[in-house]
Amino acid sequence: MFIGRKKEINDISKHLKKNNALMIYGLRRVGKTTLIKQALELNNVNYIYYECIRASEETNIRLFIDLLKDKIDFPNIMFVDFLSLFIYFNRTYKDYFLVIDEYSYLKEFYLTSKKPGSMEEAIRIDSEFKTIIDEYITNNGLILCGSSISIMKNLIEYNSPLFERFNYTLDLKQLSYIEAKEFLPNLSNKEVLEIYSIFGGSPYVLSKIDENKSLKENICSLLLSQDGSLRNHIYLNIISEFEKDSELNIVLNCIKNGTRKYSDIEQKTGYENGLLDKKLKKLLELDIIEKIYPINMEDKKRKCYYAIKDNLLKFYYSYVYASGSKIIMLGEDRFYDVHIAPSINEFLSRRFESIVRMYFSLKIRSGFYKNIIDIGSLLTSNSEFDCVLKKEDHTYIIYEVKYGNNLVTNNDILDKIKQIKDIKGLKVSEIGFVCASGYESKDLDINYLELDDLFK
Repeated sequence: MFIGRKKEINDISKHLKKNNALMIYGLRRVGKTTLIKQALELNNVNYIYYECIRASEETNIRLFIDLLKDKIDFPNIMFVDFLSLFIYFNRTYKDYFLVIDEYSYLKEFYLTSKKPGSMEEAIRIDSEFKTIIDEYITNNGLILCGSSISIMKNLIEYNSPLFERFNYTLDLKQLSYIEAKEFLPNLSNKEVLEIYSIFGGSPYVLSKIDENKSLKENICSLLLSQDGSLRNHIYLNIISEFEKDSELNIVLNCIKNGTRKYSDIEQKTGYENGLLDKKLKKLLELDIIEKIYPINMEDKKRKCYYAIKDNLLKFYYSYVYASGSKIIMLGEDRFYDVHIAPSINEFLSRRFESIVRMYFSLKIRSGFYKNIIDIGSLLTSNSEFDCVLKKEDHTYIIYEVKYGNNLVTNNDILDKIKQIKDIKGLKVSEIGFVCASGYESKDLDINYLELDDLFK
């Protein structure tokens, strides 16, 4: 069953026309292939799907031809490059979309090769596809797909031969928590948010969740067990991308759960400016981390924070990475009780803040707010506010976010209101609370949101 991605399906469908080229990229297991095939099949488009391997162009062409022979009445002809193959295909066949998945694997083969001329070969292949798009898909269409974020983003930069060659480009992200609930229809809203806070929104990952197991049982079987499918997924599909660079792992382990200032990372890693800048840039290019500024301090670089983007990866580096021997020694169940249970609410609380910001983002995108220009946190000299909406007139809507098992009292709210009103020079148009466990009462003149409201 295909879940979510309604906007993406609609956008792709609009561009499934002859002579059109599309580029779709995103991290592994985020659902690119399933999305592409779903869009093509819903629109009754004939397509041929080929996934590149990390090998030469010659090898990939040979495998592609073998596939074409299986799918259509394709002759036993050898081609020297993709360009000559597409010239023949466009002349002989009509009304097909050719999907070249993991184009980045083909590029990586040359980009990582130490053979002389390999870099030139990588550029030549891009130039080939420029010519293909310009001249040899007049009777058909093309979709290039890839999971190496840095390589795929490079294709659409100004200095790339493929710059401005795609009719449609999609950077596919994980599902929202709203869409994640469709994967987990038998769980309560609170249980869905707990699962999403730890496992994230990858369709592949969500498909592994057992609704009949508790949160602890899913964590133990999928992430703590030596043969846990998601523990292996993280290694094979994420960490393996930079396993040869141990310094990247050290930086990620430093950031862990939450956000970290540049100076904190520098102090913990001991890396000098040049090396740390290089590693952070690489992680940003891989879409593993994000760079965050407080909403009221965008121009102050020293206030910048770095955070791991993916919830599953945050959990892995917070609890599992570097704990392999301890998990074996104690067993999954005991390790969870000793090393995860005492701080799991704090972990969930941090993720709940980002989910609330996602809620407001979804509201804005659906047209509920017309005058919001930014969403983020707000930092003052003595406090930080979790979810802040900045309006066009430079006034702010401030929401305090609370996760836990206790009701928010009127005194809690009054203290926070006073704290906000004491901020000098800040114009606040609305104040609200988002509490996962509810309120003592709703007598004060503020906006109240509870956990279930996030799903409405």
